[in-house]
Amino acid sequence: MSGPPFTGIEAVLFDVLHTLVDDSGFPRFQLWKMLEAEGCDLDAADFEETYNSLTAREYDWEAAAVEDPFRTMKDRHKTRLKDLYRHFDLDRRRDLVSDIEMLWDRIATSGVYREVPDVLPILQGRGYRIALISNADIDDPVIRALYRAGIDVSFDAVVTSQEVGSYKPAARIFERALYELGLGPEEVVMVGDNPASDVMGAKRMGIAAVWVDRRGKDFPDGYPAPDARIRDLRGLLDLLQGTTSSGQ
Repeated sequence: MSGPPFTGIEAVLFDVLHTLVDDSGFPRFQLWKMLEAEGCDLDAADFEETYNSLTAREYDWEAAAVEDPFRTMKDRHKTRLKDLYRHFDLDRRRDLVSDIEMLWDRIATSGVYREVPDVLPILQGRGYRIALISNADIDDPVIRALYRAGIDVSFDAVVTSQEVGSYKPAARIFERALYELGLGPEEVVMVGDNPASDVMGAKRMGIAAVWVDRRGKDFPDGYPAPDARIRDLRGLLDLLQGTTSSGQ
């Protein structure tokens, strides 16, 4: 953990994917195993390079935030898979719709990080309101994965990019979360793993940001620095010691 405890905070905004939900290997691993099992002889290095390149293009949140018209996360998954199949000359051999539905369902089997079921109820018990603010679809499998985990906490707001028609770091999705909570920027803190969508998006709004750095990376240049850095969500227990109203 880095940084002193936050004061005057009433609610915690959580990113979902890679902050609460761990989708390691999904859909990359599942896709590779599916194609391998069905006899598609692909070069592993070429697959990795192509997949990473297409992912960087489709999930560039700064570009997505200003893209018009808005495209859903599922549309982005479809575009990535379509172009991957085209690269490997698989587009005439694969049923794109069927494959996307399979991968979409399997993403929902992802799990939460092991500390999440303990930390979120503790924070709510300390008086903080808990909200989700995610670059996700309304019925997104990562949201379903979080609910499936059965965490003993109630969410005071759940805001998705599809619902708002805008991706973090754009202001609109943060404004919607603040509106639903009835709070000002100085009364919330954003917790997320992405320097662009989570940290920069929050800081542009005047919202304090906690960067979840699970891999021990250097914070990249070109983005406003987070107000605190934690290795996992247990670090929040030092930063958020209780709301001013509860005194806990």
